[in-house]
Amino acid sequence: MANYACRILVLVLCASFSTAVVNGAAARPLDEVTQTGTLRVAVYRNNPPFSLRRDDKLVGIDVDLARRIAEGLGVRVDWMEIGADENVDDDLRNAVWKGHYLGGGVADVMMSVPYDPLFGQRNPQVVLFAPYFRQEFVTVRREGAPPGGFAAAALGGRGIGVEIDSLPDFFFTTSGGGRLREEVVHFPTPQAAIDAGLAGRVGTVAVTRSQAESRLGPRRSEFTITTLAMPGFGKSAWTIGVAVKENARDLGWVIEDIVAHLIADGGMAAIFGAYGVSFEAPPDQ
Repeated sequence: MANYACRILVLVLCASFSTAVVNGAAARPLDEVTQTGTLRVAVYRNNPPFSLRRDDKLVGIDVDLARRIAEGLGVRVDWMEIGADENVDDDLRNAVWKGHYLGGGVADVMMSVPYDPLFGQRNPQVVLFAPYFRQEFVTVRREGAPPGGFAAAALGGRGIGVEIDSLPDFFFTTSGGGRLREEVVHFPTPQAAIDAGLAGRVGTVAVTRSQAESRLGPRRSEFTITTLAMPGFGKSAWTIGVAVKENARDLGWVIEDIVAHLIADGGMAAIFGAYGVSFEAPPDQ
């Protein structure tokens, strides 16, 4: 299955959608959240650097941000870890407005949701708030590698590492008549592809900027990171925010104010920096 970031781009740019029926799953508007003293937050399972388990402790950018949001509301966090379904529309159904058919209830807010008008229009059961990061696909090459386009020679002839079934995978295997198909090397995760780049087993890696920076860590200076333009495959960059159920708009407004304050006072940049990621505010933030 494509990684979370790649699935976002595919669904955001897709023109078709299906209509879901709301079945009455309970939302948790602001007054109920504050009265009960808990904010139930949905985060993706194993989605570094945004949410992951480290020594069995839940950590990551989204985890730290959700804690700051809860602090602003004066409540504690109740975590809901979710696995990625076929697309983010399904994830919103399972985590926010309906609940999974296996049970488990719904969350008050879901993190790392594409903040996009078209995506919001086809998911009327939820409302998107608080854009907090501009994400993008990039290529990662060792410093000093030949510059230029994506000709095999410019890439060092050592392969292009991608996560299998990701958007960069589709781009490099099909664009230009598939002339780079033989250069593509598949990995089960973006982190595995980056590790192959660190070890010199591939000359180029195509992942998101946050995945690259967080995984490269102190070796970041050894590599050149460049925005990956994918003509014919849509945007290379997009914004992420949070989602609440449609009748919990009052909760979303307060969260949006908290997030805007964190961006303005540098708190958001500090959260991202703790995981080695350069913070890039979304447009108009």
